[in-house]
Amino acid sequence: MFSPQIHIAFNCEEEDRITKPIIDNPPNKLYIFTAFIKKTQQKDINMDFYEKNIKFLKKKIPLLEIITKEVDYTDYIEIIQELSKIINHEREINPNCKIFINVSTGSKMASIASTEASRLWNCQIYYVYSSKYDPYGEGARHKGEFYVFNPITFPIKKPKEIYIKTLKLYEDLIQKKYHDKIYNEKKLKYIFLKNLINELEAEGYIELESKHEDPGSLKSALYMKARNFLDPLVNDLKYIKISDEKRNKKVFLTSIGKEILEIFKFLI
Repeated sequence: MFSPQIHIAFNCEEEDRITKPIIDNPPNKLYIFTAFIKKTQQKDINMDFYEKNIKFLKKKIPLLEIITKEVDYTDYIEIIQELSKIINHEREINPNCKIFINVSTGSKMASIASTEASRLWNCQIYYVYSSKYDPYGEGARHKGEFYVFNPITFPIKKPKEIYIKTLKLYEDLIQKKYHDKIYNEKKLKYIFLKNLINELEAEGYIELESKHEDPGSLKSALYMKARNFLDPLVNDLKYIKISDEKRNKKVFLTSIGKEILEIFKFLI
């Protein structure tokens, strides 16, 4: 039995550059993104190409399931999020499905984000180019003969799930703390380390092997266990930062931590 194939492409001012790899290697399902730029509220200006390509594909591959999604072509994080959700969904259905992403379509940001997503989730990317590039002529920009190139990518190490869950736990505590509160937007949001430790224990992320009868010893042992647990997020991954106060230490989310949380928060 053949593993199902999934293709992902981005709508743009192209025809064969999108359709030829699909016709030559018919997948079970095609996800195609159309553009919507949130900052300017601009809709996809190439919907005529989208309509033409979809009509052509349905004619050539009647059983092809086509799913259209909208994404901000300028938002790196959102593109990775949407790709990650697709990949996660399809692999829940069939862990052995093969997923291919066309990185020659859409925007440059879409190509960059697609490449990173392929490295994160071990997918295959392909780049389509032609014998004639005609950006000022009528119709598609690429014409003539078409060639498909499969770049070699190297997988990147994904954060451990427990660390992503810790970031999500942190975000939940932040939302609970600042909900319906007026605060200075220029100041960084934070939670107290002691509160984070209590939540880590309550969720079972950290647990003492032996119970201490003395409350002071119990508190000290739990603190040390938590600091050891959080150390990789502070020093190695740099997802969070802990203030230097002797008492009431504060925990802040770094810019890296925010990006990781945005990328993976829908997958935990």
